[in-house]
Amino acid sequence: MRPLPRQSVGLHAGRRQAGVTLVELLVVLLIVSLVVAGAAQLLGASWDSQQTVTGQNEVQRRAQQATDTVVDSLRGAAGVQFGEPSRVTCFFADGSTLTYYLEDGELRRDSYDAATGATVVGDVVCRDVTDLAFGYYRRDGIAWVEAVSASLADSLLVSVTPSEWKYEATQTSLVKFRNKV
Repeated sequence: MRPLPRQSVGLHAGRRQAGVTLVELLVVLLIVSLVVAGAAQLLGASWDSQQTVTGQNEVQRRAQQATDTVVDSLRGAAGVQFGEPSRVTCFFADGSTLTYYLEDGELRRDSYDAATGATVVGDVVCRDVTDLAFGYYRRDGIAWVEAVSASLADSLLVSVTPSEWKYEATQTSLVKFRNKV
């Protein structure tokens, strides 16, 4: 007869116990916490970056839109009736006039339509404008030079700077008077 296999003295002797120790559990929790904290910080930075780009783009869009409005409306002008660095009044061949100026942080427009006799005062073109500047230029051969006076200008340099919260953008454009007298 065969001898019986030898039995261990303890119930679990010779076998590894199933499960995890407290130290192993704490190490796993620490690693998971570090990964979650890193991911949260990355998402937060990404969100801030997205907000910055969105804010800058919005202010740039507003600057472009305001400048385009001024340039497009003055392109057919015959010349400058009155001009200073932050205010301009242009006249048209039919006797109409347009005035652009900055008042209470708003780019405003006054218009007079000679055909109908209608006058509009204080029409808001763009809000939250921090700077509005006009430069008066004339053509001298192949170069643009600053005009001695606004009334001698062939072209108008328009610069509009709107702002919103911590974002600011400046858009500049030159408009040549098509119907210069």
